Amino acid sequence: MAEGPTPSRADPAAAVPRVELLAGLPDITVSRHVCHAGPRDRPFPEQHRQASLSFVLTGSFCYRCRDRTHALVAGSVLLGEVDEAFVCSHEHGVGDVCLSLALSESLLAAAASAHAAPGRLFAAPALAPRPRISALARALAAATDSRDPTRAPEVEALALALTAAVLEELALQTGSPRAPRASASASDRERAVAGARYIAARAAEPLLLGDVAEHVGLSPFHFLRLFRAVFGVTPHQYLVQTRVERAAARLCESEVPVTEVAFEVGFGDLSNFVRTFHRLVGLSPGRWRRQHQIRKIRQV
Repeated sequence: MAEGPTPSRADPAAAVPRVELLAGLPDITVSRHVCHAGPRDRPFPEQHRQASLSFVLTGSFCYRCRDRTHALVAGSVLLGEVDEAFVCSHEHGVGDVCLSLALSESLLAAAASAHAAPGRLFAAPALAPRPRISALARALAAATDSRDPTRAPEVEALALALTAAVLEELALQTGSPRAPRASASASDRERAVAGARYIAARAAEPLLLGDVAEHVGLSPFHFLRLFRAVFGVTPHQYLVQTRVERAAARLCESEVPVTEVAFEVGFGDLSNFVRTFHRLVGLSPGRWRRQHQIRKIRQV
């Protein structure tokens, strides 16, 4: 698995990884890397061109970095810093598919600061599979596979949550100290409330976390941590809840088709709207509307 632009192969017979861009946001890039190399392909030295986190979706390979070889399987995480040398080999099987997440230098620096990562950016070059990280990675893969531009806020939220989860796990595995969490101050609460009001006012728009964080004068990672500390949910969860609440009210008040309601409140995909509505409300949008109409008839 090679991260970033595909380098030339030292062995002409080696399979060249295919890199597919899935999402490109202002500070976040998500791509899929498909490699068909196997035991007969000679490994060669490579170099990370940018800091990135890569999640093994299928297959397996060995990743040699910082004088140590790591065996990576589905669920493992490959971490690379800018200009860091590495070698990938497939002596135990053929091929792999990875989801690669690259963040801007400023965003990664803010993430590392928010999670008190000491020294270098990544304390270790690889992580063993962890259920929460794997679940977030697969959710991110699913969100980007839809190619729906209105899901950009969801892609951004998942990417940031995934990065935070990886940094937290690194801190746990390497014994890195973490800053104690202090209770929110009055100014913190004021910023969190301002962010919530901003989200509510623009809930139907493809709103990015970076837009809200900039509005309150914080980095995305600091705002994410602050918002969750004050309200107990992430900004994206609050955005989705706001959309669903408005959809529920709209379904009760009108005979507008469910599809139109979904688009009206900010969802760009009907199946995603129905799935999310059912998860939060406990009923499908159609059944919710029918039950409400029954109540109105009984009241009359």
